[in-house]
Amino acid sequence: MATGMSRDLQNAAQAAKEQARAAVSDATESVRSSLTQQKDGAASSLGSFAGALRKAAKESDGEGQGVGRMAEWAADGLERVSSTLRSKDLNGMVREVESFARSQPVAFFFAAAAAGFLATRFLKAGSPQESGPPSGAGVHPSDVSSDIPF
Repeated sequence: MATGMSRDLQNAAQAAKEQARAAVSDATESVRSSLTQQKDGAASSLGSFAGALRKAAKESDGEGQGVGRMAEWAADGLERVSSTLRSKDLNGMVREVESFARSQPVAFFFAAAAAGFLATRFLKAGSPQESGPPSGAGVHPSDVSSDIPF
């Protein structure tokens, strides 16, 4: 009887392990699919932005040579990034980042810090402002009770 109970426990543990593996596999595939969609969306957005930047550079051709050249240079860079995002799979990009991090750890650290800083600035810029008065704004007339005699 004890061996039968032990075997049942082993079978239950094995079934639980298989269910856990399946759940992890499903979650991993879901995340990979979502990241691939986001990568493709980012590539498309970068390509569109590069096209708009190039158009603006051509329209401002006579106004400022330096600005037009800088806009063309930026558009070229954005198109290269967009093309790279479209052509590479997610695993290949991760391998390249890992390789760069191993070969250039200082540059990778500073690039990661800069990306974190820019992401934080971007998120803060997109968040709604607090509804309270700005600091140093003083007292608003609606903050004062009308029951106070003057």
